[in-house]
Amino acid sequence: MLERLADRLAIHECLYRYARSVDRLDYEGIAACYFDDAIDTHGSYTGTALGLVEDIRSRHQVIDSAQHFVTNVIIEFDRDNLAFVESYCIAFLRMRPEDSQARQAERVSRCRYVDRFERRDGRWAIADRVVVFDESLQVDVQDLSPEDWVMSRRDRSDPVYWWGRDGHQAGNNAPKNETERQARP
Repeated sequence: MLERLADRLAIHECLYRYARSVDRLDYEGIAACYFDDAIDTHGSYTGTALGLVEDIRSRHQVIDSAQHFVTNVIIEFDRDNLAFVESYCIAFLRMRPEDSQARQAERVSRCRYVDRFERRDGRWAIADRVVVFDESLQVDVQDLSPEDWVMSRRDRSDPVYWWGRDGHQAGNNAPKNETERQARP
């Protein structure tokens, strides 16, 4: 019973790390959620996990903000090392503004990840995934965040990678980019 709880937690953790890795464009993190021979059917892309990483690298060049919310995770164990997993996802992808326009297009997708997870060498990861879309919308948005707020970043300069580590704190003097963060003591 406790082993199954640990298995469930490992699968949940993998799903959440995938979402964070896509949102922060952490390509190694995305790949680590899959086995090397995994196949992902993801919208117009179907192929290996490494191919998915390259697809995301290409498609996300025009996206300046992304958030993936993973919920309603149902895990059905078939054998000790095999689980079928369905999880809901809502993704918000805000496109880079064209020229100096204040308004931006934001794509909102409601979908489900239908996964086959396997445990190999003690590690749970995605062995096969199909993303099932319920709808994909586009709306115009305007970001009203004040300039002095700590804002998310789509790289390793995001606070999730450094906040509270090595004495770093955000506050009003949070580093604005990776170079400034690395220059801090």
